[in-house]
This record gives sequence, structure tokens and C-alpha cells, in this order.
Amino acid sequence: MNFTHKTLAAALLSIAAAGAQAQAQAPSKLYAEIGYAAIGLDATDGTDTLKAAPGALTGILGYQLHPNVAVEGFLGLGVVKDQIELNGSPTGVNAKINNAYGFFIKPGVMVSESVELFARLGYLRTKLSLSAGGASVSDSDTGAAYGLGVNLNLTKTAYLQANWMNYYKEDGVKAQGVALAYGMRF
Repeated sequence: MNFTHKTLAAALLSIAAAGAQAQAQAPSKLYAEIGYAAIGLDATDGTDTLKAAPGALTGILGYQLHPNVAVEGFLGLGVVKDQIELNGSPTGVNAKINNAYGFFIKPGVMVSESVELFARLGYLRTKLSLSAGGASVSDSDTGAAYGLGVNLNLTKTAYLQANWMNYYKEDGVKAQGVALAYGMRF
């Protein structure tokens, strides 16, 4: 009986030590995020303004180079189209972001144990489609993208994120919006 208790105690101590060692390991540098972005499209030409608000499913795969700097690959897929308004009036033409992909440099700083503030700076290639009455036309362009956000750590490996991004801004056309995402460190 005494041998069984000692064996059981040794086994429990070994399991506890292994668990403590696993928790003491540094978090992985690889992470992924999935989210939804509500994007506002605005185009201005003189006194005329076109507006639409399509939505996109977003995914990010990132690698933490340093505690305050990461690199990220970005992919966005359009999931919601919206009717374009000209000076506030419906046009019957729908706008949809087909896809967007690119990369970011992401500096960040932990302001508490559970809150990180960050910025993103990079380039995106975006494909946009306009459709009406069965006809469709699309175009792609590449441009600088940037934004700000906050991560709220739920656990050591999971977090929620809110961010604002400027996805594109050139020649009187801009695409910017807010996104909510769920992230996981591997």
C-alpha cells in the first residue's frame, strides 16, 4: 500500500511539474486572426459623391519578430455587397470587394497584461466589382494601407480585436472601415 501511494504521489508531482513547465514557456510567435470588416467606399468627383458600404471576411497570418513588432499577411474576401448612392440617392448599382491581399508591418505595445495597442502599415491589392442588371465590371489596384487597433487578451493564446483601417486612398477614392476579429496564438 505504501508503495502505491508513493508511486501515485510521484506521478501526480511529475504531471504537475510538466504542466507548470508548459505554462512557463513563452507564447508562440505565430498567430492567426479571422474577422469581419465593414468598409465604407467613397468616391468624389467635383461636387458628386458616390458611397457604398460592402463587407468583407478578413484573415491574417502573423509572425511576432520582436515583442513590439510583427509582420502580417492579409486576405480579405467580399461577403456583403451594397448599393451605391450618388449624392444620397440610390443608383441601382451594387459594389462588392471581391478580394484584397497584401502585407503589413505591425508595431504594438502592451499597456496592461491584457490590452495591446497597435498600428498597421503596409500594401494591399484590392479587386472591386460593380454590378447592375446582370452586367458586371471589375478593377484592381494596389496602394498603401494603414490603421490602428486594440487586442484584448482572453487567455494567453486567444484574443479579441477591434481595428480601424484605411485600405485604399487615391485619386478621390477611399476605402476605410472598422473590423472585429478573433485571434489565436499557436
